[in-house]
Amino acid sequence: MLEVAPNVFVAPRMNKGVRERTWSVVSDWHGQEPRGSLVMVWRDLNEVGGVGLAHLGTPPRELVEMDGMWLTRRSKPASAL
Repeated sequence: MLEVAPNVFVAPRMNKGVRERTWSVVSDWHGQEPRGSLVMVWRDLNEVGGVGLAHLGTPPRELVEMDGMWLTRRSKPASAL
């Protein structure tokens, strides 16, 4: 996988089994030390834009499909509500 930005990993040719095992390991690590965030991106022709996405951590973001592409929407902090 390429780390294209801090904790943003891209794997266009990683098979599903390896990707799921890798995600299981990093999810476990994040569960033990839940700081920061992690994003994994892979080729998935059945998903919006042909890209599969998974993410963990903060700041909290919601993935939203709009006009055939993924956008991220951040939640407002409780203090801003």
